[in-house]
Amino acid sequence: MASRVSDQAVFDAMLEVIAEQGYERATTRTIAEAAGINEATLFRRFTSKENLLKQAVRGSFAGFALDLDAPGDDVAADLLTIVRYYAHLYEARSGVVLTLMREAKFSPEVAAVLTEPEKLLRRVDEVILHHQRRGSLVVEPPRHTFFALVGPLMMRSLARRVDQLATQSPADPEAVVRRFLDGHRP
Repeated sequence: MASRVSDQAVFDAMLEVIAEQGYERATTRTIAEAAGINEATLFRRFTSKENLLKQAVRGSFAGFALDLDAPGDDVAADLLTIVRYYAHLYEARSGVVLTLMREAKFSPEVAAVLTEPEKLLRRVDEVILHHQRRGSLVVEPPRHTFFALVGPLMMRSLARRVDQLATQSPADPEAVVRRFLDGHRP
């Protein structure tokens, strides 16, 4: 008797297929094949491609722990927490993150799924605002600060996906925060 393919294995397969083909072009048949199950099993377990995407995003991204509930007095430590989270996320899931961000503008299904990551971004905004109020960071819209902070991580991931010869090693979170703070302290 064949062993049951775990939900996480199906999520991983779906996210890889989406990273390669995009959400709209990814078929349930291709996803099922990548997961090593048949399409009927996929529908029986997840009911629809949209539901599978919701569960995959929730299940896969929940594993990336980000403790931002109480920002502290050390701006570098809080930013390092954020950078480590996103560095890990982009190393593990950069293709699907970039694909979903691009497709959310055109697909209501994808946009609906991104509400979970948006909740996390609001928490990041609060940490940034906390440090702006304390005078530790230049005052600007929090998302501008966020994108300036994680932009180098995103670009490394994008470069590796676009340029198969790219040999960049993963970003050093401490160096990213140090460089960021050099230009973003008041």
